[in-house]
Amino acid sequence: MKTIFFESIDNTQNYALENYDSEPLLVLSYSQNSGRGRERKEWQNADQSLAVSLVFEKNNEKLNNTLIPLIAGFCFLEVIENKELKLKWPNDINLKENKIGGILVEEQDGVVCVGLGVNYFWDSPSVPNAGSLYDQKIDNNSINSDAEKWGKLVLDFVENNKFELSKYKEKLTTLGKLVEYPEGRGWARDVDIDGSLIIETPEGKFLNLTSPLITEVK
Repeated sequence: MKTIFFESIDNTQNYALENYDSEPLLVLSYSQNSGRGRERKEWQNADQSLAVSLVFEKNNEKLNNTLIPLIAGFCFLEVIENKELKLKWPNDINLKENKIGGILVEEQDGVVCVGLGVNYFWDSPSVPNAGSLYDQKIDNNSINSDAEKWGKLVLDFVENNKFELSKYKEKLTTLGKLVEYPEGRGWARDVDIDGSLIIETPEGKFLNLTSPLITEVK
């Protein structure tokens, strides 16, 4: 895996996709000028943040692409090892019910680009329900180390089928909750082997969601 570091960049996803050349590439930066989240939402830079993109050619035909955001989020929790960190299906990383990070997966010409954004420190978040991993800034070398460990772990999980859905679900807060999605609402009952969320509707029917557009109803 080749790693490229930036203090600031326009967009790590675009750079990774444009500069990929057969070898897995990890691109990380502390800020983005034109970063984006899911559904093209604008990226907000925290006081200290990590934006990192891992691009690779997926050669494991057994792996469903809908599992990749789950793998990416789980791998970050494995790197940080903070028991208070939790996952919201399928893209969010939460700490004490505040979102501190998220995953963006894009595919282009058979190449997969996995983006991870994390607020390491944010004194006064400008985004509702946002938080940060730490309550003060840390050394950037530690952030670099986290990013590289995360990239290597994601590749290992993807290439060698190491992802265990049961361990992922232990970190997941979504199950059992009432959630809303574009077509209605229902209770999140389980995660299927392809990474989709199994919903039970008020009518007692079960369906599988693959769209990340869900909201937990409190």
